[in-house]
Amino acid sequence: MKLLPTLLLIAAAATAGDARAASTEEIAAMRETADSLHSIGRTDSAAIVGAQAIEMAVEAGDPVQIVGARTAQGVFLRSLGRVDEALKSYESALEIVTSGAFRENPGAEATEEIASLYTNLAVLHLDTGHKELAAKNAVLAGEWAERSEDPQLRSTIYGVAGSVLTGCGDLDNAVRYQALAYGDALAAGDTEAAFRAAAYTMMLADRNGKKDEAARWREKCAGMLPEIESMMARLLYYQAECSIALRNNDNRSALGWFDKILNLDGIDNLPFVKFDCYNNMHLAYSQLGDFESAYGTLMASNELRDSLWEAEKAESLRDLTVKYETKETELALAQSEARRAGTLMWLLAAVALLVAAAAGFVVYAGRQRRRRLQKEVEFATLKADTARELTRQYIEGLESERRRMSRELHDGVCNDLLAIQMNMTNGASAEATAGLIDSCRESVRRISHELMPPEFAYASIDEVLRLFVKKQHDAQGGRMNISYSSETDGSPWSTVHDATALEVYRIVQEATGNAIKHSGATAIDVAMTLQNGDLRVSVADNGTHHAAAGKGLGLESMRRRAASIGGSVVIKTHENGGTTVNLTVKL
Repeated sequence: MKLLPTLLLIAAAATAGDARAASTEEIAAMRETADSLHSIGRTDSAAIVGAQAIEMAVEAGDPVQIVGARTAQGVFLRSLGRVDEALKSYESALEIVTSGAFRENPGAEATEEIASLYTNLAVLHLDTGHKELAAKNAVLAGEWAERSEDPQLRSTIYGVAGSVLTGCGDLDNAVRYQALAYGDALAAGDTEAAFRAAAYTMMLADRNGKKDEAARWREKCAGMLPEIESMMARLLYYQAECSIALRNNDNRSALGWFDKILNLDGIDNLPFVKFDCYNNMHLAYSQLGDFESAYGTLMASNELRDSLWEAEKAESLRDLTVKYETKETELALAQSEARRAGTLMWLLAAVALLVAAAAGFVVYAGRQRRRRLQKEVEFATLKADTARELTRQYIEGLESERRRMSRELHDGVCNDLLAIQMNMTNGASAEATAGLIDSCRESVRRISHELMPPEFAYASIDEVLRLFVKKQHDAQGGRMNISYSSETDGSPWSTVHDATALEVYRIVQEATGNAIKHSGATAIDVAMTLQNGDLRVSVADNGTHHAAAGKGLGLESMRRRAASIGGSVVIKTHENGGTTVNLTVKL
């Protein structure tokens, strides 16, 4: 995406701003730059450029450009989580749109800006739970879209309006707008958009109890299906069919559609979709009385769930262990202080006893017993107070971290996903959508890297792996021998960067876990060497491993982790039994 010429144009327009108002072309270039920045994930920059575009449009006195710039700015601000500011931007545009002067014989560009404004208002109100206002703005967007002569634009507006009305529960109007979106998509020659609209309409018609209408839309989808190459479009249609079958208790048909989803090329890149399929499949099999298949899909669901959340659970357990050890240390200190205080009191009492032993032995003995009981009570109280305080601090720490991670996911990943959804709905270019996906992936990688195991704060990768293997060995209770060895050419293990060490640790975790759970091995050997800047790690077992097929979420995860640090993973299954996972990283 070439932003430099446009940015130079913006700079020139800003320099000449005192002498003349910016032209329509310059304002359009500014808006295009803001849209480009937003599409590649630089939303903060997009909002800054968008504000400049608004200033230029206001100075030029061009109401159409003002409405368009303020509408776009509302999108940028909403993506940044600044909902109140987004609403104010939309309201400013709405004041112009609702004026008589603006609506009097609006041109094609003005009509499109008005329809876009009402569409964005509808989405914002739906996000904030104002369904009545969302439905009202969705209908207004549809009415203005009818005036446009661009079928592609009409299809996009109708599709979004139908989705908003679905969320508002107005299924009749939702079906009508999705049907209009289908017709305009065909008129624009966009078969994939027409296919998506037909699938939505089929599902909504069935949910609205109109079986005959749903059947007619199913025929349209079946006729277009051979032309559809997009995996996401096919997935949408299959999910719609699954939803209809499950809603009508047609479990056998639902299972057929689930099989189609699981056989889609690239479905392994959508693990949560697979997880949802397995969960629904095991329920469908149960209702059909096929309990063996129900058990099999339930196990597949559990295995996928463990793979998805195993790391998160491990981190929580490590945090708990660290906090527990800290609590034990502080309690031990408290006990030591209590014993020291008791000893001191005993010495003082002994001196007093020597001074007045003959006269007050009986009185002293009674007092001493009372003091000892009092110290025991004080110590018990101190121990309980310490435990409560440590527990409170631990819980507050966890809650604080969870709130932070929640903000990270909501403000970053969720906004990127919303932008991706809007791009897909609006038929944006693959390049723009790919940029958003890269931004989303980098956000998730950054968040995952922040979940660094606490051991890395004070230990090298060699020490962390040695501790991990020892824990795995001890957990087997003698049923399996798990050993670890390492070798270096003299280079310290600290030369392995924390980010690289974390990915190596995760790969060893996954490979060892696979061998323990699936290979039937009696021995697993983990070895790591550092020679001439090459880090090599191997996880070898003597069992019958399932990894030979080269497929599976865990194996794909290992390969991706290795690629992220410039390494590679090779899996070898030996003829005489056993499997070796070899990781090589060039530091």
